[in-house]
Amino acid sequence: MRFSEFIGNLRIVERLRSKLREARFPHALIFSGPEGVGKRTCALMLAKALNCVESGPDDFCDACSQCRKITSGVHPDVLMIGLEEDAAEIKIPQIRELLVTLGLRALEGSQKVFIIDPADAMNISAANALLKGLEEPPEDSHFILLSSSPQALPVTVRSRCQTYSFAPLTLEELRVFGGEELALRWSRGSIGTLKTLDLSALRERREAVLDFLETAVRAKDDQLRDLIAVSADIARSKNEFEPNMSMLAVVLEDLLYIREGLPKRVVNVDLEPRLRKLSEEFSPAQFVRIAEFLRTIEVHLNNYGNRVMLTDVLAMTSNAALTKIANDNIGKSR
Repeated sequence: MRFSEFIGNLRIVERLRSKLREARFPHALIFSGPEGVGKRTCALMLAKALNCVESGPDDFCDACSQCRKITSGVHPDVLMIGLEEDAAEIKIPQIRELLVTLGLRALEGSQKVFIIDPADAMNISAANALLKGLEEPPEDSHFILLSSSPQALPVTVRSRCQTYSFAPLTLEELRVFGGEELALRWSRGSIGTLKTLDLSALRERREAVLDFLETAVRAKDDQLRDLIAVSADIARSKNEFEPNMSMLAVVLEDLLYIREGLPKRVVNVDLEPRLRKLSEEFSPAQFVRIAEFLRTIEVHLNNYGNRVMLTDVLAMTSNAALTKIANDNIGKSR
């Protein structure tokens, strides 16, 4: 893939190419943004442009030995530093090894490029060690830090880098890659998500979440048992609980968009008639209560909250009849 074929974030690409043309390419960069929006691809393209022997200074041929080695991941002067197998963080020995290479002359290319992905996975010791390289980099060396959470990087690291913020791709840009409309919308602007999305599993999870929401909204005050049963279905598995809550949040967004007359923003376009009917059964107060409690669930997930209890409360919060009973009881107790 050449620069001319890069999809999305074209202003960023052009700014970086301009710096290459003017021989002002930074020694330290942070590419921030969601997963799957082209940060890594752009970083490798820049490494090729810096080392290509056939094109330049702001392009690459993608065919010479330098470009082909970078594509294959075997170029000795273009190093990828990431999470080792079964590791949760990038550790200081990995950065120390990088610093050794930093002090050496380029072996084959004209420029050394170090791509750290994900940079926010560096532990504090590794990040502090990297500072030495960022403060006084050799003229032939460049760091590109990729991160979906740049705020997790120490300020001392961020202050020594130029940051470029990559945005999610638009639907029109994603359509270049093809695929079902549902997959394109669920990708939420991420090429990586689009390529790996399992639509069959998504539809199965979505049906369970919709069943929960419909039951929660429509249950009468004498159907508490049914409400608790459907609540248990989406809270049973620890590994599935967080994805279920994320799915519920997207469905809730769709209901709001439909209610507010913004159908172009709906993700689950194949279910629009069903969602439209459900949205008409929601009051504005219910939307607010559910959204607030989803935020409560997010907080408690990080504190190992009781999944079943949280989902039970969410189900009852979603139900107007049960909420009214609870409010009446509170009023009587006063």
